Amino acid sequence: MRKLFFYTVLFFLGCNTSKKVQTGTAITERKNIIIILADDLGRNDLACYGNRFIETPNLDAMAGDGMQFMHAYSAAPLCSPTRASIITGNNPARINLTEHLHGYSPAGPKQKLITPKIETGLPVQLTTIPEALKPAGYATAHFGKWHLGGGASSPAAQGFSTVYGGGVEGLPKSFFYPFFHGTPYKDLLADTKEGDYLDDALTSKAIQYISSKKDSSFFIELNFYAPHVPIEGKPALVNKYKQKRQEKNYKGLPEDEYAAMVENIDYNVGRLINYLKENGLDKNTVVLFVSDNGGLDVQEVPAFAKYTPPTTNTPLRGGKGYIYEGGIRAPWIVWAPSVITKNKQQHALVTTDDVFNTCMQLANVNANSPDGLSIVPLLQGKKMADRNYYLHFPHYSPQHGKPGAVVRSGNYKLIEWYEDGKLELYNLSNDEGEKKNIAESNPEIVQRLKTDLETWRKNIGAKMTQPNPGYRQD
Repeated sequence: MRKLFFYTVLFFLGCNTSKKVQTGTAITERKNIIIILADDLGRNDLACYGNRFIETPNLDAMAGDGMQFMHAYSAAPLCSPTRASIITGNNPARINLTEHLHGYSPAGPKQKLITPKIETGLPVQLTTIPEALKPAGYATAHFGKWHLGGGASSPAAQGFSTVYGGGVEGLPKSFFYPFFHGTPYKDLLADTKEGDYLDDALTSKAIQYISSKKDSSFFIELNFYAPHVPIEGKPALVNKYKQKRQEKNYKGLPEDEYAAMVENIDYNVGRLINYLKENGLDKNTVVLFVSDNGGLDVQEVPAFAKYTPPTTNTPLRGGKGYIYEGGIRAPWIVWAPSVITKNKQQHALVTTDDVFNTCMQLANVNANSPDGLSIVPLLQGKKMADRNYYLHFPHYSPQHGKPGAVVRSGNYKLIEWYEDGKLELYNLSNDEGEKKNIAESNPEIVQRLKTDLETWRKNIGAKMTQPNPGYRQD
């Protein structure tokens, strides 16, 4: 009923593209919108963010022609919560989807806390971006990883008219044909053959779809499965990086296989951007490239341990599954030739909670999510008011991350660990790597941020951990 009411209101309000959006300056002509989402790509895995080994010329050019965000945050250090944040604009703590979907495991004797049970799929009462845009005349399509549930939580049931290669699966069996266990995506198999690479096939289908919708307004999610495990690059690219490593005497991470995966992401982004340019669609299309969390910097479980850890997030601390900067800071690049008025690096704080409201403003649709802001003012060269970033992660991650919470206010970041209540404070302006805990010498800042965090958790209805009576220290 909630969605039916939303569609009725949106028909009368959102379809009038001359109406102003509630979140900022009006866009005179509604835009085509493409979200490209990488899986486990670290902020520093791209050359434009300082990587000295991996070559990403297309994303570098996209950043040079667009806007590159230096303080962009994922809503969680794991995939499903961030993906829910992107598609609904709801913070994971608000909708009790704070962990990746994998089924609930009771607390064992080595676990100090009992973690809350989360939703088993994207809550059906939430309004997604495609559900908001379809009544305004948008064609909607999803290509690639979903990992937000099946059935009523599947992409087809959540507003996407076209769905290709995405559902309940969180990762492929292999990045090479036939990709997945069994045959979950028969249309994908029908389009591919032995030797084909998964993300190439997804991009080809997305370009084919755009070709069929040139005269329509469209919203597309192109969600790569790379560079998530299994770490498998194309042989020619892997050999390229092996040779480069020898020639440059390059030591350490990233792995050659991983570097090949990231460059292949760049290749496919280039294919899509070039298609838009060649067909005159660049003038009215906005492309957001983002990752769902930080890069994996620890060894994976035995089944996927090969070539892991595949990357490092240095100088950031930690990685996927951790609430240090390496786990939650992500690459963000917006390419929008008709919107961006000044190309530059952007140091304002943005989060995946902002994507929904940004899309609504770009589409001239009067709809807002409860969390996040539209970042269109930043694209237009304007400033946005300072705001805090909050994260609630009441779980133990597969990467051995611990339950805790984060608030960032200005340059200060406070971490509260749920196991023992320990507080850590960092000044990110001079300690981006979170090496020096300054909580003890700054009690007033700690108390202010702790109060802000507690107030936010209460207002958003965050579900908390509980002591585990079965915990055994030894």
